[in-house]
Amino acid sequence: MSDLQSDAYSAINPGRKVPALITDTGMCLFEASVIMGYLEDRFGKSTEKTNSMFVLESPDERAFVNLLVRVHDLYIASPNCSQPNFSHTQGCMYLDPTPTPFTPARRTMDAATRAAKLAELYKQLCWLEEQAKLPFLAGHKCTHADITWFGTFCFMEFMLPISFGWSDNLFHETKH
Repeated sequence: MSDLQSDAYSAINPGRKVPALITDTGMCLFEASVIMGYLEDRFGKSTEKTNSMFVLESPDERAFVNLLVRVHDLYIASPNCSQPNFSHTQGCMYLDPTPTPFTPARRTMDAATRAAKLAELYKQLCWLEEQAKLPFLAGHKCTHADITWFGTFCFMEFMLPISFGWSDNLFHETKH
């Protein structure tokens, strides 16, 4: 589907945002944490120490994972608004600056907004790099934070070199 603002996509996700999932039973789910919970309930395997394969053991570790997910959801992936002409930070990588036959005016981003959102994106990536506890984002185990950020990282690694000429090695040249 090419336009998240279409009526067809609205039937799947009334907020007209990604992600969205249609289950085997036809139920439409949206919001990353809801989808992750569903997938974990449906396909996940528990470990002896936790009820979840993606949940860390201590309250501090779980709070850190929740913080990483919230930073992604609030500062990268969501404008916290579904009104026309509002865009999430990651929109700076792909929204056209002017209307085209494929992009209505409500889905464009002017240069000043793009620059501000790109600066915010960079700021959040720098924060994330400083916080990461390798080998995964929160330490020794894949968590909801890794699952949340993975798609965004893939998208960034693909789009940033195309849109801005950023180095293809941007995500491989880290402090860690």
